[in-house]
Order: sequence, then structure tokens, then C-alpha cells
Amino acid sequence: MGEGETRGVPFRATPEQWSVILEEYRASGKSIRGFCLDKAIPLTQMTYHLGRARKAQSNSGFIELIRKSPGGGICIEAGSCRIHVERGFDAELLRRVAEALS
Repeated sequence: MGEGETRGVPFRATPEQWSVILEEYRASGKSIRGFCLDKAIPLTQMTYHLGRARKAQSNSGFIELIRKSPGGGICIEAGSCRIHVERGFDAELLRRVAEALS
């Protein structure tokens, strides 16, 4: 069986299913390779769809909340940048960083 195939059936997903898959990946905390192996998703398809999602997001001007950290902070993504923000952060500095990324 090839990568991403189950009993000879190639992996296929709709755009809506890819949205769910990407959210599951982001929430998993796993490497791309590990997530793909667990879900029997071809690594090439996963990296393609992650790239498309990042490009669409960077063009939208929105910043995405990735996950809350155990210490009460958050991890946010702006285009290809990830920013970890912990409790007690400097809000003015974060605002300036976000403006620089836009």
C-alpha cells in the first residue's frame, strides 16, 4: 500500500473535510509526519493544504488563535509566524508586532 492509502483506496477529502483535518492537526501538537501517519493522510497532500491555508490566511489580514497553552497563554499565527503569548504580556508590544506583520 502507498502512503495515504487504506486497502488500495487513495486518500480523498472535500474542502470542508480538509478544514476539519487542519484544525485537528493544529490542536494535536504532533509533527506533520506523525499526524499524517496516525490518520493515513499522504504527507504531500497535508503540506499542500497547510500551505494553501497559510497563504489564504496571510492574504485575509486575520490572525488565527491556534490553541490555549496550559499556563493560560495562547499561541497565535499570523501568516507564517507563530507567536506565543503568556499571561502578563505587554499588549502594546503585541499590537506593534501585529501591525508589523500586516
